[in-house]
Amino acid sequence: MDSSGDFKRGHSAESASVPVTDDATSLRSPALAEITVEVAAAPRFRSLAADWRRLVQRCAEPNVFMDPAVAGAMFTVTETPLFVLLAWARHPGGGADLIGVWLLVTARPSSGLPIRTLEAPCNALTFLGSPVLDRDRAVEALSAMLEAVARHPALPTLICANQIPTDGTVYPALVAAVERQGGRLVAIEHRQRAQLSARRPGQTASSQTLSSKRRAELRRHRKRIAERGDLRHVSYRKPEEISAAFQEFLDLEAAGWKGRASRRGRAIRNAPPLRAFAETMIVGLARDACAGIEALRLDGRAIAMNIWLRSGRTAFGWKMAYDEGYAKWGPGSLLMDAMPETVFANGDIDTIDSCNRDTSAALAQIWPERREIADFLIDVSPGGSLRGRLTALVERVFRQGRGVARRTYKAHVKPVYLRVLARLTKTGAAAARQEGGEQSALGPEPTSSDPVEGRAERVSPVARAPRGRADAP
Repeated sequence: MDSSGDFKRGHSAESASVPVTDDATSLRSPALAEITVEVAAAPRFRSLAADWRRLVQRCAEPNVFMDPAVAGAMFTVTETPLFVLLAWARHPGGGADLIGVWLLVTARPSSGLPIRTLEAPCNALTFLGSPVLDRDRAVEALSAMLEAVARHPALPTLICANQIPTDGTVYPALVAAVERQGGRLVAIEHRQRAQLSARRPGQTASSQTLSSKRRAELRRHRKRIAERGDLRHVSYRKPEEISAAFQEFLDLEAAGWKGRASRRGRAIRNAPPLRAFAETMIVGLARDACAGIEALRLDGRAIAMNIWLRSGRTAFGWKMAYDEGYAKWGPGSLLMDAMPETVFANGDIDTIDSCNRDTSAALAQIWPERREIADFLIDVSPGGSLRGRLTALVERVFRQGRGVARRTYKAHVKPVYLRVLARLTKTGAAAARQEGGEQSALGPEPTSSDPVEGRAERVSPVARAPRGRADAP
C-alpha cells in the first residue's frame, strides 16, 4: 500500500488471476449519464496520446506517473496487471473529451494482509498516485471512476491511494467523489516533502531563504571540488542524449551505497525488472520532451546526476546519484542547488516536486517549500465494508509501528553504531601507524607525490597499497 511495490507482486497467482486484455470495458454511470468510464489496458491508453496531451493542458494537477509512457513500460516489460481508468465526457452530437485518467495495479496492502487491493502509484519507481482530472469536471470524473470500480466484476473494491497531495485541488475532489458515491475514505498516513516554485517577477528566489551559513557552506564545497579539476554543470534534453546519460546514471548509482549487497539491490541496475521498466519509461518520456538529466562533471566525469520528469508545468525530481568519493563536499546538494536555474530557465515550469518520501531527505535542507502528502484507503462499497474497516485499522497500526521503529533506529541505534564504527576505524588507523613506524625503523621510506593536494608525502608499505579511485564503489 505504500508503493514500495516491487514487480514480484504482479507475479503472484492472486494478482495474475485478474485478466487484462487489449479490449477496453466501458461502464456507464446511471447517475451521470453523460460520463462514461473505460477500464482499459495499456495499449488502448497509448493510442490516446493526443487526448492525453489535451487533458494535461486543462488538468487540475499534473502527474507524470499517469503518463502513457509509464503505462506502456508497465505493459511492455512487467507482468503486473495494470488497469487504466479513462473517464470520458460524451457530447450529445457525438465525440467525447477525455476528462480523467488513473493508473491502478493489483497488489496487497503494505501490512501484508492476504487480500487484493488496487493501488496507485504503480511501483517503487513512481512517486505520486493522484489521478489526472479535468479541472472543470474533476468531481464528476472521479465519481464515475469509483462507481466503475465498484461495479466491475474483476476489480477489488479497496483502493490504496498513496502519495496523494492534500494541498491541491484533487484531494477535495476525491473527498467529494467518495461522498457522492457513498464509499468510505480513511487517511492512513500524513507527511510532507520538499518542493520548489519558480520565482515570479519581483519575488525573492526561494533558494535565497537558506541561511547564510548554509549558503556559505555550499560555496565552500563547490570551491573545494573545483580545486580538483574542471567543474561543470551539464544539462541533457535530447532523447539520444538522455538515453546515453541514463546508462551513465545507472553505473553511478550502482557504484554507491544503493549498489551494495546489504541494500538488497536497491540500485536500479541490480534489479533487472526495475531496470527494464525504468529504461522503457525514460525513453518514452524523453521522446515526448518530458524528461531531462542534469549532471555535475569534474574533468568530464559525472560526480552527481539528477533525472527529472515533466508533465504540464510541473517537474518531478525522479532520481539522484552521486560519487561517494566526493561525499564530504556534498556534490548531490550542489547539483540540486543549481538545477532549478536550468529547469526554470525557459519559463514553462512553475514547480518542481522533489518526489522524496518526507522531509528527512537532504533536499529538504535546500528547498524550504513543502508539499502535503497523504496515503488513503478508499472503500468503494456503499457505506464501507467490514473488510475495508479491518484493512484500514491494520494499515494504520502497521504504519505507526514502522514509524516508531524508524525513529528509534535514528535516535538510538544509529548513533551507537556510528560511534562504535568510528572507534574501530580509529583503532585500525592507529595500528597502521604503529606498523608504519616499525617499518620505518628498518630503513628509509619511499615518497610519492599527491596530485590532489600538490605536495609530497612519505608513504609506508602499508599505506602504499593501490589507492582507490574517487569513483570506485
